[in-house]
Amino acid sequence: MTIIAALITIMTIALLVNLHGYPTVQDDEGTYLSQAEWVRAHGSLSPYTYWYDHPPFGWIQLAALSWIPIFHGGPLTVAAGRAIMVLYADVAVVLLYLLARRLRIRRPFAVLAVLLFICSPISVTFLRQVYLDNLAIPWLIAAFYFASTPRRHLWHYVLAGALLAGTVLTKETTAILLPAVALAGWQSSFEKTRAFASVGFWLGFILICLVYPLMAILKGELFAGPIHVSLQAAMSFQFMDRAGSGSVFDPSASAHATVFGWLHLDKWLLLLGALAAVLALLVRRLRPIGLVVVLLGFTLLRKGYLPQMFIIVALPFLALCVGGMADQAWSLAHRFARPVRWFGEGGLVVALTGGILVLGLAWQPGISRAFTASNNVEHAAAVAYLRSPTIPRDSRVVVDNTMWQDVYHAGFSSPWRTIWYYKIDLDTAAKDELPGGWQDLDYVVLTPFMRQDISTLGLTIMATAVEHSQVVARFGAGPTAVEIRKVLK
Repeated sequence: MTIIAALITIMTIALLVNLHGYPTVQDDEGTYLSQAEWVRAHGSLSPYTYWYDHPPFGWIQLAALSWIPIFHGGPLTVAAGRAIMVLYADVAVVLLYLLARRLRIRRPFAVLAVLLFICSPISVTFLRQVYLDNLAIPWLIAAFYFASTPRRHLWHYVLAGALLAGTVLTKETTAILLPAVALAGWQSSFEKTRAFASVGFWLGFILICLVYPLMAILKGELFAGPIHVSLQAAMSFQFMDRAGSGSVFDPSASAHATVFGWLHLDKWLLLLGALAAVLALLVRRLRPIGLVVVLLGFTLLRKGYLPQMFIIVALPFLALCVGGMADQAWSLAHRFARPVRWFGEGGLVVALTGGILVLGLAWQPGISRAFTASNNVEHAAAVAYLRSPTIPRDSRVVVDNTMWQDVYHAGFSSPWRTIWYYKIDLDTAAKDELPGGWQDLDYVVLTPFMRQDISTLGLTIMATAVEHSQVVARFGAGPTAVEIRKVLK
């Protein structure tokens, strides 16, 4: 318990320091938090038309926790909401350590794996952001924990399937990891009762996952139609029709830039973890964990859509592969090399501590940036301006979701007074709410996200509104500037 308490403390400190300042708030974070608020306050899945872009279980979890006072206040609601991610990361730390011990990884190497997960700059950057992937991690590790049960009780396998279903209903793309969890359950079960264990696992998984299409059926939105959203159309977009990010080997592709961005944050965990994952496939007890990284690697190479947060789910398993293979190497060395026996566990702890310190020197710039950077000054200044009485409260203000909640609660208290820019062009309800199109808008809060999406997504109404507007306030300069623009009728 002392080890677990120490690991939780380290993770909490690593994420809480400068939580509001770094990294830059992202539109996805605001989307999930605004949807969570709508679940909590209005009993609806979204302030706008819910179009099955993701299963709603992720922001339902956020809604269930959003009553805690520490998740409110501050210059940006989105940044305050990141405190929820600290709780999920702490739970993930506990489960990762317990899973390592269940895989018979010695205590020093189990601690090593968890510290790699905690202290890597890529973890310190991504784990604090309000992403569905961060919500999914504890569910996924828990599924592996019960699938790897040494007691082989039937209910453990049923629970593993149910927890994996919770993972998929939190972030649907984690479904690609189903073979890895199934393999863990297959390996841990008795040969004579393996069929019962498999049936229990699959029933636990399938029956809970069916809740999502059942919801679509009850709403009459399972199959595509000309006048309504549908689960079929959303899944087709997410997995087949969405524009890809290109090849990771093409310097001109966005996938290439994304992967090199990860490597810039921490090449050591990613490269060592990838190598350890391949080797882990040769070790029976570690094979399911290595398979997670391999499956994610194949997905990375398929030239599909590659978001920045894709790496999040891989992080605990990369760290666990490194810890597991270090443990395996120690076992082999201890068996065949007599000097290693003289080394002892005390010497092992000293060596591992030295290794962590050396990595710490390589990680120092990334961790220092996470602890000191102020990336959200422009957004906070724009929110402060909108909270002032300068702009009439009957105005229609277009914002991105990084500040949607702040503006909504500043007195523009309707989803069509505080308007998410994406919905003006793409939500069918906008035709009824804004019959005059861009001329029904009063102010546009132009952020870097909006500048990019207006162009790449072809948001013509938004483009026209910006074209027919003038700056009344600007915060920052260059590509990170945030502008308050008044629409000229």
